[in-house]
Parts: sequence; C-alpha cells; structure tokens
Amino acid sequence: MATDVESRLPEEKPSTQRPPSLPPPAEIYLTSILNSKPVTAPWIDNAMQRALIYQKTIQGSLNTAIQVSSSRLSEISSTSQAHFSQTIDSLQDVKSEFGVYEGKLFGNVKEGINAAASHPLITSAVAVGLGLVALKRPRQILYYKTLRLFTSEEALLSQADAKVKELQQSISLLKAESEKLK
Repeated sequence: MATDVESRLPEEKPSTQRPPSLPPPAEIYLTSILNSKPVTAPWIDNAMQRALIYQKTIQGSLNTAIQVSSSRLSEISSTSQAHFSQTIDSLQDVKSEFGVYEGKLFGNVKEGINAAASHPLITSAVAVGLGLVALKRPRQILYYKTLRLFTSEEALLSQADAKVKELQQSISLLKAESEKLK
C-alpha cells in the first residue's frame, strides 16, 4: 500500500503556505454597514427617531398615570377619612337612641313586675286564664267538660250505647273475616 506521500501525483505538492486569514465577523459586519450606509441610513435613522418618540411618549404617559393615581389616592384618603368619621358619628347616634329605647323597655317591664307583685290575686287569675286559653290541651279539656255540663244523662247514655254497638259490629266482622281466611 502506498502512503499518502507516495500516492500523490508529482504535480501536487503539499502547500506550505497558509490560506489568507479571514477578518473577524465584527469587522465584516462593520465594513458591510459602512458600505451600505447610503442605502440603509435613512431607514435606520427613521427607526431610531420613531424609537425615541415612542420612548418619550411612554415615559410621558407613565408620568401622567403616576401623577393621576397619586392625586386620586390622596382624594380617596381624604374622603375616606371624612366618611369614616361620619359613620362613627352616626353609630354613636344609633347607640344613644338604642340606650333610650332600652331604658324605656326595661322601665316598662320593671313597672309591670312591680304591679304584678303588688296585686298577687289578680296576677294569678290572669296567669290561669291565659294558661287555659293559650295552651291547646287545657283548652280541649275545658271545652269537653263544658259540653258535658249542658248535655243530659240520657243523651250521654244513648251516645255511649251507639258507640258500643258500632264497636261490637266491627269486632264481629273481623272475627268472620279471620275464620274465612283459616
């Protein structure tokens, strides 16, 4: 097998010279920008001017927004203090009115208790009367007892006999049905 040196043709000689060095990329861009400056310069200048205009507009808008928000916050704080003090005043008024009504209520209750304690017979009669009228079971008992007072013994016996006959019939029917089922 032939080596690399032997396999080369006599015409080809290894070059001992280095290829020309390439300029660094930054230099390439700089030279290309300088060469194309007359063509692209108006576009770049226009873009730079617009960027500066936008920057000034944004900064102006930001400063205006900050001023407006700070003035609004100061207005809110001043009005909130006024509303807060007004609310506290109205709550104090409500508290004083509540105290007056509370005093009247407890004064009336106290007078009622004193009147009830000074007249125990009337108080107990009113309590029993309200108990009979207001509660359901005592009211029913009172009603049926009153009805019995006004009905005769004969009417009560005839009602009881009718109920007994009705119960006897229902019992006999149940016995007959139970015998049929057996």
